[in-house]
Amino acid sequence: MNAEQRSVFQGIVYYYREHTVLCRYELTMKDPVDAELLQQACDEARPLAGYFFQKVVWEKREAHLAPNDAPFRVRIGHVQPHIPEDTDDYQLACSCEGNQIFFDWFHFLADGRGGSQLMTLVLKLYCNLRYGTAFACEPLVSDPPYDIEDILARYPESQVENDMQKEVTQTSEAKPQLVRVRLDKQSLLDAALPLGVKPFSALITLFCKAGREYLGRDDLMYNYSTDARDAMGTPKALFNCVASFQRPVTVTEADTLATLVPGVEADIRHNLTKEPKLFRVAEQMAWGTRGNARALPPRTKKAASRRAGTFWVSYQGDPFVPADPDLEKYLTDFQTWVPADGASIGVECTTLHGVITICIQNKAQKPGYAAALRRAFESAGVKVLEAAELGPSPYTSPYIP
Repeated sequence: MNAEQRSVFQGIVYYYREHTVLCRYELTMKDPVDAELLQQACDEARPLAGYFFQKVVWEKREAHLAPNDAPFRVRIGHVQPHIPEDTDDYQLACSCEGNQIFFDWFHFLADGRGGSQLMTLVLKLYCNLRYGTAFACEPLVSDPPYDIEDILARYPESQVENDMQKEVTQTSEAKPQLVRVRLDKQSLLDAALPLGVKPFSALITLFCKAGREYLGRDDLMYNYSTDARDAMGTPKALFNCVASFQRPVTVTEADTLATLVPGVEADIRHNLTKEPKLFRVAEQMAWGTRGNARALPPRTKKAASRRAGTFWVSYQGDPFVPADPDLEKYLTDFQTWVPADGASIGVECTTLHGVITICIQNKAQKPGYAAALRRAFESAGVKVLEAAELGPSPYTSPYIP
């Protein structure tokens, strides 16, 4: 497997999903968006970010990226396109409406950190055109992909039965409902600090507490994604470089943040170290060696994607890579929407202007989740700025309205 094939292979697991997993960044600018200038910014980004402006070519069971000569068109409107059917074979799309800019991409191409690098570049180019700023816009040069065969050889036990291959917790599969929660970031830090735990551990714990109330059961399974670039030695990777973990937890009515969070913290701290990340990547990549991902029967794809349980949390934090407070001044809001693939509830968290915005796609088909989350967070002294049920998901992935 050569380097180009390896970079594609990082995302091949997304062809094992039942549905195409499309990710969306939703930016609200301080002023109405100029579509012509946004188009110009995307055109200027193409030679600086060639990895993203390609198409997928399949030859039998092997996929590779190839140049795409079709024009990359900025779309008008908020409707998420079908990728790549509606995008001239591009694995991403950019659109705008009013004060908003939307970036959509197929998860096969990049994870959130990879997608953020392109979004940050385009936004800098746009601000330079729109406001006369002077943001530096350097080419996006990716680290070489890690050697998958070497990782698998290093951890042969990763290729025997594991939680990605055995029967797992059944997930709800109703049409997702959108929920949005906004937290005061400082209040979450204040809740975590006296307990000596990471804010993310406190966040996961309070989701568990809310999950018990909302679902009416004590035994839950939480999943979370971690950036594996540090473990893989690829800090500038544009391709997928994620290790995902899961853990069962039992929550009782008497449990509080203080009683639950030590176990969550120990689990997360362990899995953020190098060896657990490497081993987990090996387990994930082992799926990609098991035949033609596109030709798998639906039942196998269903089992492959349902390796999670109750909810899946991804914490992006600062949406820009690299972080840039000057760039943030031109935005009033930032939201991340990703399907609840492999879990009943999918959770995406980003931070802007001291506010943690939590975007949730909930397939449990039961009202009251926003209220349960509000009670859980407020019980720990976390200030809830918003907890709203937004109705059915409008996104094309994985359900088409």
